[in-house]
Amino acid sequence: MYNPLVKEYRGRFGKGRTMDDIVDLVDELPPMPDVITHALRVIDDANSTPEELADVIMLDPALASPVLRTANSASLGHQREVTTLALAILLLGMGQVKTILLASTLRRWNRKFGPVERLVWEKAVGAASAAHVLCQQLQKDYLEELYLTGLLHNLGQVVLLSHNELGREYPAVLARIHECNEDYVTAEREVIGFSHPLIGALVAWKWGFAPSTCRSILHYSEPFEGRPGDTEEKIGMLKLAAGLGLALGFGRPEGYTEEVERLDKLALFVGFNEATLQADLQIAMADIKTRFSSELSAFA
Repeated sequence: MYNPLVKEYRGRFGKGRTMDDIVDLVDELPPMPDVITHALRVIDDANSTPEELADVIMLDPALASPVLRTANSASLGHQREVTTLALAILLLGMGQVKTILLASTLRRWNRKFGPVERLVWEKAVGAASAAHVLCQQLQKDYLEELYLTGLLHNLGQVVLLSHNELGREYPAVLARIHECNEDYVTAEREVIGFSHPLIGALVAWKWGFAPSTCRSILHYSEPFEGRPGDTEEKIGMLKLAAGLGLALGFGRPEGYTEEVERLDKLALFVGFNEATLQADLQIAMADIKTRFSSELSAFA
């Protein structure tokens, strides 16, 4: 089932770990909750209605709260309070509801939500916020897809933290980042033996996400080659979004630095104008800060 992604993986392992260890870990994970699976099928059906999706979501009433809260956000500019789930879905659109449901699922996966879990969660929300702003700024037609990929880009970290044994090792990853000024991927490989992009990509594949989403998760932390093509552009956009989020401090562990200047090549590749690059990136970062605060509140 995982062959396409396994063959594309270019990373390394440590501490005697092998690909079989990764596959075994992913195979042991529970499937996506039934209500979420059902809701995603309804969302992906072009003929479904908000009422049908509302009926599914209400099978798990806790999922309705973030949908209603987001619909009532001041940023939507509605005069009257949204009190029904069907109306909230109609106002938000199926794509945004999909993201809200998945975000809620990820938050609930880790029953413990301490400082480490919060750091990883802020990294996800930061990348998603940046993806949304960048797609709007560059007028990309895959905004919803990239926003979702940003939210899922560090899914593997959520998996690691939810694992009884590996979750206990993760504070040592942050300690190594602080001591050695390494990034997450390098520190994870040294402490645990493997890193989160491959785990996240395989879990996303297991859960039935689009191949382009899985590949972006798999490759977002690798050196960027800038080959032409839609998939490569989406990977570049995800790398830029994740980098800008870290540069702004969202999910950035103590001791790790992410300088905006390192991201210039990516920004030019995805469509920024070289003549106005620095000014445009400053505008983007200001907008990302605003959106991050809003999203963090919506997904709380």
